[in-house]
Amino acid sequence: MSKPHILQLGEIDHAKKEWATLSSIGELIEPKARSREEFIAECKKGAFDKVVVAYRTFQSVAITGLVDEELVAALPKSLKFIAHNGAGYDQIDVHACTAKGIRVSNVPTAVDDATADVNMFLILGALRGFNTCILPQPTKNDNDTS
Repeated sequence: MSKPHILQLGEIDHAKKEWATLSSIGELIEPKARSREEFIAECKKGAFDKVVVAYRTFQSVAITGLVDEELVAALPKSLKFIAHNGAGYDQIDVHACTAKGIRVSNVPTAVDDATADVNMFLILGALRGFNTCILPQPTKNDNDTS
């Protein structure tokens, strides 16, 4: 039995060892495309016809653009799952994927703590008038006699 094909969209920064481990259960494929137009052309030529799963990093938008109806229509019929390495779905049209039978996942809790920290910083900054120290301050011109 042949291994399922797994499409990597975008560069993996940290989990390189874990990604390589997937090669024992699947054939790892990377697109040659460096733009949305090139990626859609690769899809239409059948380069990914055996791909069952696509792993998508947040930076993959440079290769695919947004995963919208146009892109979903070009994806292979074999694709059943997109694993998006991002907290939201703002780059993916989930309805278009669902209509084509593609399931989509994300990592919603990946940035919860950092988001909460920034939120508290912004609240405290607003309450304490922090923004006044970062706004341009008027300066007195040495030649100004007023």
